[in-house]
Amino acid sequence: MNWGFIGFGRIARKFLESLFAVEGEVPYAFASRSNAQTLQQEFPHVKVYDSYEALLQDPKVDVVYISTTHNFHCENTIAALKAGKHVLCEKPMGVNSHEIRKMTEVAEASGKFLMEAMWTRFLPAYNEALRRAKAGAIGPLNYLTASFGFRSEDKLTAQGRLLNPELAGGAFFDVGVYPLTMAADLFGWHPEQIQVTARVGHTGVDESVQVQLSYPEGALAQLFASVTTGTNKEACIYGQDGFIRLPLFWKAQSFEIVKGDVIEKVELPFISTGYAHEIIEVRDCIRRGDRQSARVSLNESLKSAQLVEKIRGHIFKEV
Repeated sequence: MNWGFIGFGRIARKFLESLFAVEGEVPYAFASRSNAQTLQQEFPHVKVYDSYEALLQDPKVDVVYISTTHNFHCENTIAALKAGKHVLCEKPMGVNSHEIRKMTEVAEASGKFLMEAMWTRFLPAYNEALRRAKAGAIGPLNYLTASFGFRSEDKLTAQGRLLNPELAGGAFFDVGVYPLTMAADLFGWHPEQIQVTARVGHTGVDESVQVQLSYPEGALAQLFASVTTGTNKEACIYGQDGFIRLPLFWKAQSFEIVKGDVIEKVELPFISTGYAHEIIEVRDCIRRGDRQSARVSLNESLKSAQLVEKIRGHIFKEV
């Protein structure tokens, strides 16, 4: 299939590298409002448009990958679907549940494929770790800890994406959805209790967020997200008989099963930069005629948005 890119930043470049690794998938066109001329010089064999509308009007574009800032995801996705394109949109696909519902309605009306690009859910190591945890490798599951915190000095300005409320900045939109998704994959989207502690900065966005979730069966999850504090970015799943450790869990290529003094290390590298696995899912779904992915369904995206809304409600109620 021919892919069109709307937005072309750091993540899009990693996605592009993985696209080259998937047979039959072609980076056909890029659209950028800020650096179209530079991109054309860098990628002379790719069509480059200086407007998103021009790319969407190109009949040779089959599927669109959207990696603009979060606040534009809904608008860009709906435009692409109405133009008759399949869509893979970066997470979070919408900044609230209303946006997810709007995109879902347009996708259903258009008959086109739509998926949120939660690439972690397609990684072999991540999936195998969760499979073993659920299969009883460490006994009944009790607890999850997962953190994703980083500090990027060059982006921490009022004008930068991360701290700009008009661009839907903030820690939870940017990286908090990763530990939250892992908690949901283990324990579901409906915690019984939610406790949130957050630091909101001078621009009005959440810079660091700690979330504690408790579930009806008694399991607990402690999650942390930050755009101002670096963490080890590790997840640990704790069971009655041991624990499973995933270093750099959102882009896992290995994990350890620890039971007393016995440590089993499992290596399952991803293809290219890791995005290849979700690209394969999109390709296979479209080939089968599926209009959404069973692994990241539109209902899953809605549940995620609803839980994020609840967490953000706790954050900004306290400010």
